[in-house]
Amino acid sequence: MRKFKYKFKAIKEIKERFEKKTQKELALVDMDIANKNNAALELTEQLKEYKRKKLEKNKKVTELHFYEKYESYLTEQVGLIRYYISQKKIERDEKLIELVQKSKETKTFEKLEERHLMEFVKSQDKLEQKEMDEFAVNKFLKE
Repeated sequence: MRKFKYKFKAIKEIKERFEKKTQKELALVDMDIANKNNAALELTEQLKEYKRKKLEKNKKVTELHFYEKYESYLTEQVGLIRYYISQKKIERDEKLIELVQKSKETKTFEKLEERHLMEFVKSQDKLEQKEMDEFAVNKFLKE
């Protein structure tokens, strides 16, 4: 009996590699979004702390001016991070669409392989049946 060889095996393996690569890229984007969210939360907490410090009594005008400038800087940084996160979410959505497409392509080749395997098994069964029939006929003729 012959061994099954899938003629599109190389293409299937390439499609699987592309799918894994896209999964890794998506994971990196997700990790980047999570890191930036954490950074935004830290800056927001820092901003709250500086607002609290600013409200304490007995502050000089120069200190209040410093706190105001630093608060505006932190607010600007949080805004930049939020913008960066929104851009990364768009990139994530694109990667997700790409991953779905690559998964479909991979599954198509997997189903095709299954279909080819079933056809191969059927043809092998027919060959075996034919050999058994010939063997039986030869045995019958010898008797």
